[in-house]
Amino acid sequence: MGQRRSYSYIYSIQRIILLVFYTTTSISLAIPLIRLVTKLSPNHFYPLMVTILLYVVVVVIVGALIHVVSYIPFNLANAFDPIKNDIASGRIGTMDQLGKRITEFTVQFFNFSFLDISHAYIQTDGSDIIGHDLNKQVEKVLKEYQMLHNSQELDGITRAGEISLPDGDYHLYILPIRFGNRWLGYMALLSRKKISHFFQRFLMEYENNFLDDQVMHLMQYQKR
Repeated sequence: MGQRRSYSYIYSIQRIILLVFYTTTSISLAIPLIRLVTKLSPNHFYPLMVTILLYVVVVVIVGALIHVVSYIPFNLANAFDPIKNDIASGRIGTMDQLGKRITEFTVQFFNFSFLDISHAYIQTDGSDIIGHDLNKQVEKVLKEYQMLHNSQELDGITRAGEISLPDGDYHLYILPIRFGNRWLGYMALLSRKKISHFFQRFLMEYENNFLDDQVMHLMQYQKR
């Protein structure tokens, strides 16, 4: 516990340093930019205001991107730890229990501007479609397209199309779950926005470093 707190403290200091560096850099770059616009358009207030507005928008977007990229790696491991503890202690002993916890966790954690998962479902070899808010319409689509079978052929996360639900349209992504070379199942992820290839890699790392071994553990446990 003490070691974990030490890591948390070091990580917090690193993020503070990054925030200070980014803020000071943004301000430093704004000064010559304002001078340049003033020199090119003297006595004109409108170009200066437009430039400042656009610059602020860029700074906010880049800042949000840096926040997501720096936040996920450490906090994902820390946030996922209670699930691993519950599996180890026996509180989670069935695939249905694990599926509900994992899908709920996935939706709650991946709630960022560039990586926002609104709904998540999981299905493993030998189990039904599991989700903490199971939707009959989504379940029907996944069964019609035989996702349990077709996901075996996927090498990584794949955009499978769009799904229209009563609360809006979603992009459907299929994330196969593998332990080494053994296919275990898949996760279906719904997002209102398209997920860039850069952030798709975060989800693939999530599967590789957190999901596959826990799913494998439960599958082996249930065979006993």
